Amino acid sequence: MKETTYDKISGGHVLIIILGITVLAFLMLASVAGAVPFAYITNYDDNTTSVIDIATNTVTSTVPVGIRPCGVAVSPDGTKVYVANDDSNNISVIDATTSTVTSTVPVGHAPYGVAVSPDGTKVYVANQNDSSVSVINTTTSTVIASVPVDYSPSGVVVSPDGTKVYVANYGSNTTSVIDTSNYSITFTVPVGIAPYGVAISPDGTKVYVANYGSNTTSVIDTATNNVIASVPVGWSPVGVTIAPDGTKVYVANLGSSNVSIIDTATNTVTDSVNVGIAPCGVAVTPDGSKLYVTNAGDNTTSVIDTITNNVTVTVAVGKTPITLGQFIGGPVTASNTSRDTETDCKGIEDYVPDYAGGAVIHIKNRVGNDIVVSWAKEGSQKAVFQVNIPAGQTRTVTAPSGSYEEYIRAGCSWYIVTDGHIVVESGYEYSLEYYTVVDNNTIVYDGTGFKQIPDSQAPKI
Repeated sequence: MKETTYDKISGGHVLIIILGITVLAFLMLASVAGAVPFAYITNYDDNTTSVIDIATNTVTSTVPVGIRPCGVAVSPDGTKVYVANDDSNNISVIDATTSTVTSTVPVGHAPYGVAVSPDGTKVYVANQNDSSVSVINTTTSTVIASVPVDYSPSGVVVSPDGTKVYVANYGSNTTSVIDTSNYSITFTVPVGIAPYGVAISPDGTKVYVANYGSNTTSVIDTATNNVIASVPVGWSPVGVTIAPDGTKVYVANLGSSNVSIIDTATNTVTDSVNVGIAPCGVAVTPDGSKLYVTNAGDNTTSVIDTITNNVTVTVAVGKTPITLGQFIGGPVTASNTSRDTETDCKGIEDYVPDYAGGAVIHIKNRVGNDIVVSWAKEGSQKAVFQVNIPAGQTRTVTAPSGSYEEYIRAGCSWYIVTDGHIVVESGYEYSLEYYTVVDNNTIVYDGTGFKQIPDSQAPKI
């Protein structure tokens, strides 16, 4: 569906066209390499881990683990899941393929948070009752070091290059920075009151700490180890995670039963999403399209569409799912996509020729995720231009006079506009906006407006 208005600017040869597209859920259909992983939900009061297939949002298995499991982390290759058992003082190692515990590693007292190094060789466990971090060698499943930190550590995260570990110390209002080359504390950063969850940006430049006692999220600059912002969020924030592109931070607020969404460019909350009762854990899918929130108060997991910021599914799990950490990963299942299976999901370079004297076109992306826009003349697959447009930004291109098919690439999938062609004329200026439209809190994807196509039918340069 298109809505077009014309506004000719007096005194100049300029025509402004605002083009509105009712977008299908094409970003929801796009997936990374046509596959999706699993969510591992630790159930504190029934000593199990629920395994959710995020392709179908169903619990496929329930794995018995230790006593009062809380923290969880998945190995980078997706083969192992590490569960911290608060009352049995150990880590359960789950084979992700078989969903069975293959080994149990004794650690410190009351292990809570857990994280895996980027190369998968080390696991770091925050032990609340003896104020230490255990370091596990994943090859031997043995503890090779114990690092003293401040009082009552909870959340733990490893930097993307594996050189640093950040530990949120609930009882001392600090975050410890561990050098992984010698397992020593290099900095102790004062943060808010009762810091709980911790996450790090994809580029490693910022650390985000959810402060349970002060209803804030501290932002640490990792170059200086200083807090550069304190962002007010909901009541009693616990879990925190970051979108894969680093643009958004999600904070689970146990006391207000919602999730705060922070814009990392401005360090301000742009939205909040009501979920189940007493949300604790929060994790985002690798493609950034969905957010999973564990609700300890009603034994469910809420699934949020990150485009619309609406809860789309609620999944029943075990009793008191706390689930601190990045709990999504593991073996993948095929998702429903019409991409050509032989084509890899690769980035697309800009192709923006300067058509001197042609139409000038300003294209704004209001979809909510990065997209590629390409036009080809009607009846041809040869691209006139092909331009990457980050979310919220505008790019300007030129094109000769003519009638064009419009194509959008979101994630790894291509889509074509199905409700007519766009006609432009040399010497005129056009402004276009692509945006999503929500119907009854759900993005409509019934074939109106856009249609997903195989890569073989996409424009070619």
